[in-house]
Amino acid sequence: MHPMRPLVIHFVTVIVALAWSLSTGVAQTAAPRQRPHVVIIVSDDAGYRDFGCQGAGDIRTPRIDSIAKGGIRFSNGYVSGPVCSPSRAGMMTGRYQQRFGHELNIPPRFSEENGLPLTEVTIADEMKAAGYRTIALGKWHLGYADKFHPLSRGFTHYWGFLQGARSYFPLKKPTRLNRLLRDREVQPESFDYMTDELGKQAAQYIEQRGEDPLFIYLAYNAVHTPMHATERDLEGLDGSARRQKLIAMTHALDRSVGYVLDALSAAGIADDTLVFFVNDNGGATNNSSENGPLRGRKGTVWEGGIRVPFLARWPNGLPAGEVCDAPVIALDLLPTCLAAAGAERGGQLPLDGVDLLPFLRGQRDEPPHELLLWRHGDAKWAIRWGDWKLLKQGDDAPQLYNLAADVGEQDDRAASETARVAEMTSRFEIWAGELAKPRWRYGNKRSSKK
Repeated sequence: MHPMRPLVIHFVTVIVALAWSLSTGVAQTAAPRQRPHVVIIVSDDAGYRDFGCQGAGDIRTPRIDSIAKGGIRFSNGYVSGPVCSPSRAGMMTGRYQQRFGHELNIPPRFSEENGLPLTEVTIADEMKAAGYRTIALGKWHLGYADKFHPLSRGFTHYWGFLQGARSYFPLKKPTRLNRLLRDREVQPESFDYMTDELGKQAAQYIEQRGEDPLFIYLAYNAVHTPMHATERDLEGLDGSARRQKLIAMTHALDRSVGYVLDALSAAGIADDTLVFFVNDNGGATNNSSENGPLRGRKGTVWEGGIRVPFLARWPNGLPAGEVCDAPVIALDLLPTCLAAAGAERGGQLPLDGVDLLPFLRGQRDEPPHELLLWRHGDAKWAIRWGDWKLLKQGDDAPQLYNLAADVGEQDDRAASETARVAEMTSRFEIWAGELAKPRWRYGNKRSSKK
């Protein structure tokens, strides 16, 4: 077994840790007494580099950047799938979605069978059982039949649309899949711009929160195609026409995230709210997103398909202004949110995600994960073991990279590291033997890009 690279992260100072311990009156390992509100914000198809805190030079994202400044940026943050629906299925359950056959995107047509399996317990199920008011907004993409609807999967409230993409402007004739819903009721298309409206709707739920703590899952369709931007946001931008639209859409996304952050502050609960910001998969090519310095894009198991912007902020529970270089994955959100809430898990199926709080608070020194694994269809798979990543992309032979020295995956070491390749292949095959067969195939070639 190869040694893992030590966790590289600055932890809370001794003074802060002591003050925290004294203020709670318990050991530092205990959770804060007050259950935090929880907000998970998901962007769609954004590039790894397309936010200020990720190194963007032509995009301004001060509100999203403030989450990193006031919390933790994960430089090796991953999702469990390189396209939208599988990634969200893993995020919702804390389990590799390949274990229950949700490996590929749901075909864009109504089905009573295609959706997040009912055998799976969602993060909303868990947080609702813990006493939280659970709210989903935006893109769902986890099934279209009533039994797969957010209100059937643990959420108490919903405002959004079920399909994987839709217009950012009001539709004259919305379909069964992309029409707007509040809970299960169809809503008039009376908004101005979807990205702004999602932030405003989330802010209203915060303002009208009641007594129970909030769990909000805010899933933007920005910056997924279609490339719809407002004239206001396009004004004064340089670059290609398509890149201008991507920049404008990202500025709108940042503004909308600001509505949510401002609502938390106005309600006096910002310090007691755990906020996650994560993208659902690597940046796509059809929206001019940029993944540099990573190789690949959405739909691949190169780093550019699965490594994503990943941020966390909780002023009363986590250190601020830190960078965590240890690999983490969106599967970790469920156990981390439950731990923050001080709640016991109700689901019985084993989780693949882990509670990140002890690692981020300096209570554990080892990395959160020994291995991370991916499989997407018949010919795409990867395994990360420490700094080493073995992958197979299409018909090519497996390739091996040391990500610490070669984050762009350019120097294939497979020929000189045959023993490592054999050992990592064996570990992947053991995992693959535990997985279910995909429950559906893509309905058509285009649907694989949703």
